[in-house]
Amino acid sequence: MGLFRFPFLKRNPPQQNNADDPSRVRGAGELTLRLFGISLRVASVAGRTHAGKIGLMMLMAWIFLGVPDIDLALMPILHHRSIITHSILPALVFLILGRSLGAAPIAGALIGISVHLACDMLSPMVGFAQIWLPQPFLIPLGPLSYLWLGANVLVGYVLALRLAMASLHPGIAVPFAVALSGVTGAAYGALNEQSAAAVMVSVLFPLMTAGWLFLRSRTKAA
Repeated sequence: MGLFRFPFLKRNPPQQNNADDPSRVRGAGELTLRLFGISLRVASVAGRTHAGKIGLMMLMAWIFLGVPDIDLALMPILHHRSIITHSILPALVFLILGRSLGAAPIAGALIGISVHLACDMLSPMVGFAQIWLPQPFLIPLGPLSYLWLGANVLVGYVLALRLAMASLHPGIAVPFAVALSGVTGAAYGALNEQSAAAVMVSVLFPLMTAGWLFLRSRTKAA
C-alpha cells in the first residue's frame, strides 16, 4: 500500500503568476488609456449636439454627486469630509482633463459637487461632519466648515451657470441648471440624507446665484 500513488496528489512545479507579468500589466494599462481616449472622443462628438450637451450635463451631475466621498477610499491620508475632496477642486481637475468635452459636462460636474456640499451643510458641524485638513494635520475646521462649504457651493454654482449659459440655449440654460440641481438634490436627499431640506438647498443656492448673476449683468448694462 505504501507504494501506491494517487495521481491527483502529484505535485506540479510552481508556475509563474501571469497577472504579475510586467508586459501584461503594461498592456492592460495601454488598453485602459485607449478606451478612455475613445470614450472622450465619443463624448466630445455627442456633445456637439444640443441634446448631447444636455445628456452629458446630466450624466456628469450624477457622477460627480458622489465624488466628494472618495476621501473614504483614501483614509488615513485623508479624513472623511476632507477639505480637498469636499470642495470644487475635483470639478476643476475635470475642467483641465476633460475640457475637450465642452462646457456642459463641466457645468454638470460642478452642479453635482455643489449639491453634495450644500446638503452637507445641513449636518451639525461636530465630529466626522466637520471639514478636515489632510495629513499631517488631520484637524477639523469646526464652525468654519459652514463657511468653507458655503463658499465652495456659491463659487461652484456661479461657474456652473456661466458654463451652462455658454453651452446651452440662453432660454433654457438657467432653468435647466436649476431643475437639474433640484432633481439631483431630491435624489441625494432621499437616498443619503433622508431629508426634504436637501431639495430646498439644492434649489435655493442656484436660484440665489442666478439672481445675483442677473442683477450683476443689469448693473453692467446700465
